[in-house]
Order: sequence, then structure tokens, then C-alpha cells
Amino acid sequence: MPTLLQTLLIETLQSDTDPILQTFIQTTLPAMEREFGLITAMGGSEQTHHQTLTKQGDRYADENAKRYAAKPDQSLLVHVLNGLLTAWNLSTHLPKHLQLPDVEKRLLCLGLTLHDYNKYVQGKGEEQPPPKAHEIEEIINLCQKLGEILDFTLFWDEWQDYLLEIAYLAQNTQFNVGSNLILSNWETGDRAFTIDVSRLNDILRHLLAFGDVAVHMGDPAEIVTTTKGDRLRDHLDLLSIRKKLVYHRLRDCRGLVTNQIHNAVVSFARKLAWEPILYFAQGAAYLAPTDLTTPDLADIQTAVWDSLIRGDEDKPGLAQYFQSGDVGFVRDGKGMKIAPQTLELFTPADLIRLLPSVVQIKVANVKSPATPKRLEKLQLTDAERTFLSQGADIRADRLAELIILAQREFFEGSQDYIPWMLSALGLQGEITPEQTQVQSGGVNYGWYQAAAHYIAVHATLSDTQVEEFLRELSDRLATWAEQNHLLKETSSPTHEAFINYLAQYLEVYPSTHQPTQFENELNTYSLAKVNNQPICSLSAGDPDAEDQLDAVVLFKPQQYSNKNALGGGRIKRGISKIWSLEMLMRQAFWTGASGKLEEQQPVFLYIFPAYVYSPQVAVAVRRLVKELKRVNLWEVRKHWLDGGMQYSGLQTLPWRDEDEAEAGRYGDSYSHTDLPFMAMTYTTTRGKTTTDAWVEPSFLALALPILLGVKVVATSSPDPLYASDQEFVESSKLDGPAGFWQMLGISPNLRLQELSPALERLLTTYSIHLEYRSSPPDARWQALNGTARDLVTDVLNVFAIANEGFRESKREPTQEDVKRIWKYAQIWIKGDKEMTDKLNLINRLVEEYRQFYQVNVGESSHAVLLPLSKALEVILTVPEQIEREDIILQAAGQLNDAIERQEAYKRPFLMDKSVDISTRKAQELAAIHKFMTTCVDDLFMGLYLGDRALLQENRNRIKSGAEFAYRWLALQEKTQLQGEKK
Repeated sequence: MPTLLQTLLIETLQSDTDPILQTFIQTTLPAMEREFGLITAMGGSEQTHHQTLTKQGDRYADENAKRYAAKPDQSLLVHVLNGLLTAWNLSTHLPKHLQLPDVEKRLLCLGLTLHDYNKYVQGKGEEQPPPKAHEIEEIINLCQKLGEILDFTLFWDEWQDYLLEIAYLAQNTQFNVGSNLILSNWETGDRAFTIDVSRLNDILRHLLAFGDVAVHMGDPAEIVTTTKGDRLRDHLDLLSIRKKLVYHRLRDCRGLVTNQIHNAVVSFARKLAWEPILYFAQGAAYLAPTDLTTPDLADIQTAVWDSLIRGDEDKPGLAQYFQSGDVGFVRDGKGMKIAPQTLELFTPADLIRLLPSVVQIKVANVKSPATPKRLEKLQLTDAERTFLSQGADIRADRLAELIILAQREFFEGSQDYIPWMLSALGLQGEITPEQTQVQSGGVNYGWYQAAAHYIAVHATLSDTQVEEFLRELSDRLATWAEQNHLLKETSSPTHEAFINYLAQYLEVYPSTHQPTQFENELNTYSLAKVNNQPICSLSAGDPDAEDQLDAVVLFKPQQYSNKNALGGGRIKRGISKIWSLEMLMRQAFWTGASGKLEEQQPVFLYIFPAYVYSPQVAVAVRRLVKELKRVNLWEVRKHWLDGGMQYSGLQTLPWRDEDEAEAGRYGDSYSHTDLPFMAMTYTTTRGKTTTDAWVEPSFLALALPILLGVKVVATSSPDPLYASDQEFVESSKLDGPAGFWQMLGISPNLRLQELSPALERLLTTYSIHLEYRSSPPDARWQALNGTARDLVTDVLNVFAIANEGFRESKREPTQEDVKRIWKYAQIWIKGDKEMTDKLNLINRLVEEYRQFYQVNVGESSHAVLLPLSKALEVILTVPEQIEREDIILQAAGQLNDAIERQEAYKRPFLMDKSVDISTRKAQELAAIHKFMTTCVDDLFMGLYLGDRALLQENRNRIKSGAEFAYRWLALQEKTQLQGEKK
């Protein structure tokens, strides 16, 4: 079964991709994901590193573990895959006489795959450290072993014939300590290189080294600011590739708007013949011609703004969404409003002509039109009310909304607008100008009277005819206003703020532009506060903030912000021009209703590369983010269980909304130009609780880093917490998750090696809850906190919760149920010695009483648990002053009496006819005594500290655990007998 990453890569590779690379992805990548996915190339847990290094006898384990953990996480899979693809992409730029033949292309793939074999050995926790550079035989043997593990034969039948070359490249990829280039060390005995060694040293090693150095970079500016850039340039020169390394970087991250800036700059760079080879969260690195033209910042700013507003061949711009009324307009109880950005992007005349189509979309309350309610507020005669009622419907709503909006936005204070409009409607003799301006509570009622009057006179007009009339009316109004110079000249503060933002944060190398001096955010904030000016609640230092309008933001605008002075008159939160653009883009591209998203309790997922994306991986990640569908946790549970409770089972999960993509929602559902630098998506819930909101993103925050090698931050904040993956070291961060997360004891900051145990623990909790405490189709997530609390309290609650579910469904557990529930418990006790000892004790108790008492698992719980029930009953009822030995003897006697009353076939010792009856009974009595000794010493006196109240409190849990242990042991015994018969 193809993996998720493999599928995405295969689907998004260019059609002219070399068949050798395609074959590598189809054959070797799944094994790499399996073996390398959770092994660190960089970063990782300090504790895990320390344990491994100590095991391998590293004298400097403390220092090295701290040094490794100080770096941000990157898995060996991501490191190798992106390095390989980068080296492959670079090889296409080799001069014609240095181009790689097929054998060398395969060696490039396999050599780079194994170049960090030492990290694989350390990541597996082997006691034997990886071989040293001089241990050639061990290096070759290790490469052969890894080649078999990684299914190299599927990729290349003859790979073992070139094992020496593969090992040589793997050992000597890095041009520093650890290399062994002495050929006589490699060619000994029967070993000899098959291809020209000069090709290995002069071509392949430099390609591999370029890819390896590139994936150690976390910022595009490192090609200038660090020695990594010098090393990359050296490799280019030695490969005779006449290209220059350049980059762009945006030192900020807002979400969609910054991603759009990145993509627009990449498109601009392509026109300059700059080819992107590496994508970072904050920019891209390019291969450019040596005679490159230095771009002018003004040209870049113009191109980026045009892309943002007008779009390109792959994606429409904001202007198209404004024109369709999707964003920039909102309607509430007081009528329609226009976002300030809408007024800036279009001329007043264009906007007036645009209003009919917007009104048609936004004014859609057909079943409950506003006009009748407005007319009730007016002082009218009965005859007037009767007449106007003929036109008091949605048609009048649309006409009135258009007239009111045009007056408020474009003709406020104009003495000519009202007479002109009445004349255009033919109502100058029916309604006075004063009547049109009647209003109350900020709502105009008079124009509703005029609109209802017009519709009553033209009652036969259909909706289509009314729409056509509004279009003609708007066109006439705009023409009249232009001819009489009644419209104000437009300016665009948003455009100015955007240009200033680019000048402040966008960095292109090389460029003639000198970055502006860093603005003093504290002064900006302080001045705004002193002067009682709006302050952006998302980025307080941004200048040019304005009051948030519900036409702009996705969340509730009318909420108190502690950025404003107490006792002040300002209650609206502020928002900067850049954040306004970001919010409008989210409305447009996420189809989110303004002011409504907050009600759905969104949790945002910010997806970063682990250091860097190669172009192919960037396109693959983009496709998933664009098509990611709402996760069905019932399906997640099924696929996880089908996969043996391993994360590999999630590979088969239907991650993408393929039906909608096929139906045309996404058109060409992936783009080679619209790439994720920092990708973002969000989840919503129909539930009312914080738990409902967090169950899905909690899963995604763990699963996506494992399956794709990305880094994920999950938060309810619409503002990304980080501008780059280099600002945090973890693979997954959850900011303020719901209470169940803390109850489960999972850290909100997870390093790479901690992801799989955390995902196991989370999915175990989800699975138990869905299976036994839900009411399909209602998952009852609001009760998840209770499930989590029970599980972390006692591992025996795994069995108690399962028993609750079986009793409610009135059925007995099947063999598959027993296997699954026992596996849940085994997962739950990992890393917890106390719970492990408790489960082992319960298992031992059942093993001991099965020596002298066995019944069919189909019998009642009372029958299955008879010895344990009797033991607990005696311990709980004997007087407290009774000594330990007396308790054991008394309980053993009562249990022996109970066993004597059972049928012979339930007593294994009695059924053994190979010895005489007295011996059998003595053996049975000894086994009973041993069982009771364990009950008293280990269970009562040990686990529950001789506290009868505590034992009584846990009595049902103990019995639930023992019942499942009995079923599990019986199942194992049955399986063993069947195996022996075969």
C-alpha cells in the first residue's frame, strides 16, 4: 500500500521526471519512511540521546546529548529525501560532458540514502556504536545490511555489484572529519571499484555534499551569512556549474498574505531566470545566471501587489472575490457595510456599478424580509400600509439596501442625491426628501418606504427584472455622479502600508535596496495609546491601525481589548492594514463568513518545513494542505486498529477530499507556483466545548509530523506564534490544548522521538472512548475528559470501561475484543512502572488460580472470577486484628470449600488421573494457599497498603482486570494448543 508522502510525490512530480527517480520513490521511499521517519538527523530529545550515548559508552554523553537537542528537529527521512532531491535537481545543471549516466544516477540515490548511517545506528539505540572511518569492512557490511532493510533490490537488481561505490560515497559525502579517501583502504583483496574513481570523487561526491549541506540550512540568508554558503559555492565551482546562489527572505509571518508574498516573489524571480532550489519558512534560495540582473525593489513591490490583488493564472486575486461579494461586504441588522479595503481597491464609480451583484448575494433573507418590519416603525395611514404591503418583500429589501449603502458611502452630505434618486424611481411626487431620511437607532426606515412604494407600483417585476433594474439604476447613478464631480478621489492607505511593509521586511539578495531602519514598535504603541488611537490587537507595533469592522475580521470585533486604557471610550479592537489584508484573504480563500468563524471554535494548524523543502516535497505538501479533508476519528480508529495499532495504519486513511477535487472544487488541485512556505489550515467543530474543538487538531498535530516530516504548531491564535521553524526546536507544539491533553500527561512540546508514544497514547484514549462511551453517530467528545481521567487513574479502568460498554450493548467480548483491549492496556502501561507492576500482578493472580480452577470463558463473570471474588470477600470481612497468616489460612479454607463444591472438570488437578487422589488434593490445596498468599501479601498488603477501604474502592476494577486477564490467558492457551496440533 503506498504511503501518504509517496502518493503525494508521485502525483505531483513533473511528467518529464527521470524514470530512475520515479522508480526510487515508488520502491525505496516507503522503506525509508518506515526506518528513518522517527530517527533524528538533527535535534531530538536530550533524554533519548543521553540514554543511547551512555549505552554506547560515550564518555561525553552529557555534553553531546545537550548539543544534539539544542538544534531544531529534523528526521533522517526528511534529511535524506530533501538532500537527495536537491542533489538530483543540481545534477541537471551539470555541463553536457559531465552529465550522469544511469548507473551514476542510481549511485547518487543510494549513496545519499546511506550517508548518515551513523545516525541510523544511534537512533535505533544499538549498544554497538557505528563503525569508525577506518573500519572499512564494518562500513561495507553495515551498508549491505541497510540496503537489504531498505529494499534496494526493488530499486536496482545490481546494487550489490556496486556496494563498494555505495559505501565509499556514503562514508565520504561530507568533506570534513570522518572521510576516508585512501583508495588502498577500500580496494583490498577481491574488492575493486567498478566505475572510474574520478567520477566518484569529482562529480558524485560534490553533488551529494551539496545536497547534504543544503538540508542543514534553516534560513535562506545562510548562503551569505554562514560558511554553508561558501561550501555550496565551492561545490558549484568544482562541478563547473556556472550559476550564482541568491535568495529572498521575508522576516515576518502572518499566514496567507505572507505566503502570497513569497509566491509572488518566486514568480517574479522566475522571470529573471532564477530557479528555486530550496524553500524555507521565510523564503527561498535560487540558482541564478552569473550575469544576473539585480532586481529593483519597486518592481518587486509592484509585482507582489498585482499578484495579491489581481492574482495570476493559477489563483484569482482578492479583487475577484470582492467583485463577487464573497469578501469585503457584510450585512447585519443595520444593513450592509463595506470594508475599508474595498473602498481602496475600487474607484467609487466602479463600486457603485458593483453594488447590484453584491446586494443580490448578501440580501438573501427571502423568507423573512426586513421591509415589513421597517414599515411598522413608520407613521402611516391604513391605506398607505395596505398599498405598501404589496411591495414589502425581498425585492424592496435589495432596492433599499442599495440606495442606503450608496448614500452612506458615496453621497453623505450631498444635497442632490435624494432628489435624483426619487426622480430615478419616479417617486418625486409621492415621497418627500424628508420622508426618505426617517431613521431610528442608526437604521434608515425612509428608503424602505420608497423601495416598497416602487415595488408596489411595479408589482409584476420578477427577481431577475429587479436585478436588471438595479444594474441600470447603479450605472445611471455612477454616470451622473462622475459627470457632476460628486465622487471623491480615491487613495489607498492599504497599498501604501503594504509597500512600506515590503520595504521593512522583504530582503532580496542581491538587491540595490537598503532595508529601512527598524521601526520602534514601543513608540508606535505608546503614541497610539496616549492619543487614544486604534492599536492593532494582533500586532501592536504595526502603524496605521484602524477600528476592526465585522466586514473584515473573522472573529468578533466588538470585544474589549486590554491594549486600551481602562475607563476609555474605545471598546473596539484595532487592526493594522496588513492584518486586515490577511483577514480578507482568509475570508476569500477559506470561504469563511466574516465575524462568524469564532463561533466554530477554530484551531489553527501552522505547518513548517523541518529546516527546508526541496521543490518536489514543497509541491507535495501543498497538495495535501489544499485538499486536506475533515478528519473522521471513527475512520482514524479503524485504520489504526487495522494497522495493528501502529502509526503505519494511518497511511491508508483517506486524508484528501478527493470527491470534491474531482467535482471541480479545486480545479487543477495542485500548483507548481503556489507553494507552502508556512502552510496553514484550521479545524472547526459543531460541538460546544473546548474538548470538541481540540480532538481533531490534537491528532493532526501528532500525525502530520510523523507522516510528512513537517513541524506543526496547533493553536487557537489566528496569529502564527512563530515566524520560522528555527524559532522552536520541537516537531509538534500545542498551544493551550483542551484539558484532556494535560490529563493524559502528554507534553505540549514534543520532540521527534516522543511523537509515536504520544500518538499511541492519544489514539488509545480516543479508541476506548469511541468504542465504549460514545453513542454513534455522536462521539460524545464532551465526555472525553472523564475517559482520560479514568485511564490515567488506573490501568484497570481500561477493562472497567470496556465492561461498561459490553453490559450496555448486552453482549460478551469476542476473542478479537479481548486481544484489542489487552493491547490497549499494554500500550497504556508503557513507561509507567507502577501501572506495569499492577497489571502484571493481576495477570499473575489469574495465572495462579487457573492452576486449580478453570471454567469456559463463555460462563458468567461470577463463575470466571469465583476464586478472586472469594479471596476479596474474606480479606474485606475478617476483623482487622486478625494476623496475616490467619487471614491466608482462613481465606484458603473458605476458597477450598468453594472449590470442593465445583464440578470435577473445572478442577485441573482433580482431572489429572496420573497421580492418586490424595496427591491431587494436596497439590490443589497448595496452589490455593499460594494464590491466597499472593492475594494477601502482594495485592492487599503490597499494592493497597493493607487499607481495606482502598481495596474496597478498587474491588470492581480488580475484578474487571482479572476477567480480561482470564480471557487473555485462555485465548493464549487455546492458540498454543492449536499450534501444537498443527
